[in-house]
Amino acid sequence: MKAIITELIKIIKDSNDNISREENLKKYLEKINCRLVGEALEEVDKELAAEYGKDGWKVERRDERVVQTSYGFVRAKRRLMKKEGEKPIYPLDKELGVRAYQRYSAYFEFMVAKLGAKSVYRVTAEAINTLTPITISHSQIGRIIKKVGNRYAEWEETKENNDEACNSPKRVDVLYIEGDALMLKGQNKNKMELHRFQVAEGAVQIGKRRILEGVHYIAEFNYDDAKEEMANYLLNHYDLTNTVVITNSDGGIGYGKEAFDEIIGRVKRHEHFRDRYHVNRKNKERIGWAGKRFESELKRAICSFSWEKVAIVLSKIKLVAVDDLQLEQIERLRDYLWRNWNYLAGMRERGLSDYEKIIGTCESNHRIYSYRMKKQGRRWGKTGGRYMVKVITGIKNNDLREALIAKEEFFEHKPSQNFKNAVRNALKKCKHKIHEAVSHGRIFVNGPTSSSIGQLGKIFHSISW
Repeated sequence: MKAIITELIKIIKDSNDNISREENLKKYLEKINCRLVGEALEEVDKELAAEYGKDGWKVERRDERVVQTSYGFVRAKRRLMKKEGEKPIYPLDKELGVRAYQRYSAYFEFMVAKLGAKSVYRVTAEAINTLTPITISHSQIGRIIKKVGNRYAEWEETKENNDEACNSPKRVDVLYIEGDALMLKGQNKNKMELHRFQVAEGAVQIGKRRILEGVHYIAEFNYDDAKEEMANYLLNHYDLTNTVVITNSDGGIGYGKEAFDEIIGRVKRHEHFRDRYHVNRKNKERIGWAGKRFESELKRAICSFSWEKVAIVLSKIKLVAVDDLQLEQIERLRDYLWRNWNYLAGMRERGLSDYEKIIGTCESNHRIYSYRMKKQGRRWGKTGGRYMVKVITGIKNNDLREALIAKEEFFEHKPSQNFKNAVRNALKKCKHKIHEAVSHGRIFVNGPTSSSIGQLGKIFHSISW
């Protein structure tokens, strides 16, 4: 410890300015941290070799392993052990869940995935290179994103097939489900349609905002896969026999009431709404030329759920039309409203006043996908685009970390008894014992302090040790 403090003081002394001082201190502390972690791992490896030796394993050699972590490069020499009839293993790698040829730690990959889901790969690489001791390129960021996205996709599929929630499904009074599609640019000037579903149990008020509760998101480029995944999730997690299900969509192909009927199955009651944002947008597209006064008047008529009032407003707008094209737009809007009229009724008109209207959020939840995957000339391949979607979905569902942990070999089972014994023994041997560096003595005076021997004792005790 004294040596480390001495080095720190030397760095402080030799640095010319505040920036270089902190930069040099950071580099030195990162180096010390990595060295200490490496030494700790070697101590555990030593005890693991002793534990495995009791079962007939023999040490073949020691090999160095380097793994890049969020705090730097960790180097540790670990023992390769062999046993007759068994494949050679590195006990430390096996117990820690470090895969062969693994270059980055799981936590570092998790960090990269979270950053890469918010910004382009070059910006992500620059942020990591600036804030951590790791040097990484944008192409390596892309490979990590694909790796993490693939793991999350596999974990999603495995979880749905082996979910314990199947044995004890939830029973809720009301469930809110929405669906919508998002168009993205693919390679070679192709279009890619991202299909999304979301389910929520309610919302909680936090300040002026409402946050969805019990929410789960699903996103796939294949519509049938997204629909099937949503149906399986509901089947595995909910008993909807006595549940009122409220669904909402823009009425696009594949997002009508019939599609939601197939997804939810047998329920107490199903009420489908046409998304009000899209209705208002349709109004603006068709009669925007008539002015905001007529737009607002039509909105109020629709909210009152009175077809008579809607017809009156459309008749007024018809009087200000100046050509056949505007008249055609009015008729097309009338057909659209009539076609969706049953889905425009409010909660009160449907006798659902006891429930909150927590719908219409699917469009705003597109943002985390659209901000990352649209504009600035971004185009996506089918594989790379799907893995990015999976990473973003894992972040939205708040289970990306769980997926990465579950995939690691070490976390698929409890720590072995050998590992527990090795760590316990390493701790025993490394316990710090408090002691004094110098033993203090004194001269025993069997007489007055004014005597010669007494004066000598006073001189010795006045010396600073």
